[in-house]
Amino acid sequence: MDLLRKKLQQELEQQPDIHIQQSDSWGLPVELIKIPYTTIKRTTMDILMKMILLTIQRLDVSEPKVIADFLAVEPLFIENLFNKMEAAQMIKLRKDSFELTSVGVNQLQSGIYEHPPEKAEKKFYYSPCHNSILCEQPEKVFTARVKEFRLAKKFPRSLQELDYEQLRVTLLATRVEVTEGSLQNVVDKIEIPQKLENQHIPCVEFYVYNRAENSYFTRVWNTLTEEWDEHLEKLLDDQAPLRK
Repeated sequence: MDLLRKKLQQELEQQPDIHIQQSDSWGLPVELIKIPYTTIKRTTMDILMKMILLTIQRLDVSEPKVIADFLAVEPLFIENLFNKMEAAQMIKLRKDSFELTSVGVNQLQSGIYEHPPEKAEKKFYYSPCHNSILCEQPEKVFTARVKEFRLAKKFPRSLQELDYEQLRVTLLATRVEVTEGSLQNVVDKIEIPQKLENQHIPCVEFYVYNRAENSYFTRVWNTLTEEWDEHLEKLLDDQAPLRK
């Protein structure tokens, strides 16, 4: 931590008229959270699936073998597609024959096959002090034994305050949606975030004097985001700046 503070101090003091009055280190309380979500993959419907759907629309089909015989296609291929279409709720068995659902009708008309939903999850760091998600969980997090941020108790917020749009923007920033040619993978549902554990992220704070402007201000380096944190700087300047 001392090496990091020294490096940051040298960076700041390279600026003319800047003098560091005081510095400190502390831990920003954050929550490691998990966001479960569901994606749907859309692809151009292949010709065999279209033929199966059209056949079901026009004929009484009691089992996949009927279509295999009618189309002169290997029964295993037809059974596999039937299983996919049932899982995607495109067809259903009603009495003694299959019929298209509204989903199946819409997909046949559009020519786009929506694959069955797939569940996934991603881990992020949420900061009550920012009331926002700071970043996706990195491979390595900087750790050090430091005291808690002196303003931490003023922000007893919960990640449950995050709305759907914030969660969606967070996920989209990690490129969970993909469009490549005829393939499209989109987020369909986002579930309630779950807290996994509490952590303290080391931050380095400087109280700085600008001789040219005769003014004081705060700089805070956030080791999680690896950048100067303007939100924390403003909080400290407004409520609890370091003073000699």
